[in-house]
Amino acid sequence: MTRYSAYVSRISDLEQDLRRSLDFIDWTDAVRSDSRVFIKPNFTYPYYKEGITTSPEVLRALCGILKDRCDQVIIGESDGGNHSYKADDAFKGHGVDEICRDIGVEQVNLSTLPARYVEETIQGKRVKVQVPNLLLDDIDCFVSLPVLKVHVMTTITLSMKNLWGCYPDTMRCLHHTDLARKLALLTKVINPRLVVVDGTYGLDGHGPMYGTAKRLDLLLASNNPVVADALGTRLMGFDPQDIDHIVHAEREGLGITDLTKVNLNDDWKQYQQDFTVDKTFVDRLSGLLFRSELLAKLVMDSPLSPPIYKVAGLLRNSHEQTVVSDLKKVSR
Repeated sequence: MTRYSAYVSRISDLEQDLRRSLDFIDWTDAVRSDSRVFIKPNFTYPYYKEGITTSPEVLRALCGILKDRCDQVIIGESDGGNHSYKADDAFKGHGVDEICRDIGVEQVNLSTLPARYVEETIQGKRVKVQVPNLLLDDIDCFVSLPVLKVHVMTTITLSMKNLWGCYPDTMRCLHHTDLARKLALLTKVINPRLVVVDGTYGLDGHGPMYGTAKRLDLLLASNNPVVADALGTRLMGFDPQDIDHIVHAEREGLGITDLTKVNLNDDWKQYQQDFTVDKTFVDRLSGLLFRSELLAKLVMDSPLSPPIYKVAGLLRNSHEQTVVSDLKKVSR
């Protein structure tokens, strides 16, 4: 039986702290010398933005540690949602080309790979997800490397929500119906063996793209995604039992949320912050929209979409409009 372990600390020396966190969670049980390791950062923007995307420094340090132990390490991400940008743009914007060259790791755009649908019953309901064959068939250890941030749809986005970026279809936003169950299914079939949460900055308010970055200098690690997300949720001041995808995953036997039953290096309460989720009118409309895949397709991927987007643009605040404008420039 797996012993659930988790680690949280302030960052003073990134590489040393990262090595210490991995040692605490017995990472060598998951990574052997002949392992093929896949790292999934959170590149929800085409270039590095504090609190929004994974820090290139954290990614580089993790790659170096993993590459010291095994021969093959792969960094992967899918294209941005709704045709907003290519994964290759995000790789360039986060210095992945240089990391690959300097350390000898690989990069892959998941949206370019063969994929298949996986369908299962999650908590009494059939759901299906699209997953690249690489992740299902050819990876020995999947490492989720998210950011500590809030999300207007799921309250928090940590290791399990990060897996949505493995869905290779750039129009995956059309499949947000039953998202919580789908995230639990992705967690089940991809099976992250290690989680490292980049808490250099956290994102408060209007996540995952428009919020306020908070300097935290925190590092989290766990040998289980449910445990990692329960800890991260607590650190942001939320209750994991209020997060649907965490609850579904726990009930599916994928991990636990009771931190008193987890081997922890320190008292997590001393690192706790108060985060909030700020939803706009557009966010609330989107929440209704994603209850139906047919309605989502009608609004987001049909001849009606251009005028609807124009109206939605008028409802966005100036910061949101700037982000949308940046994404349009990259996608051209």
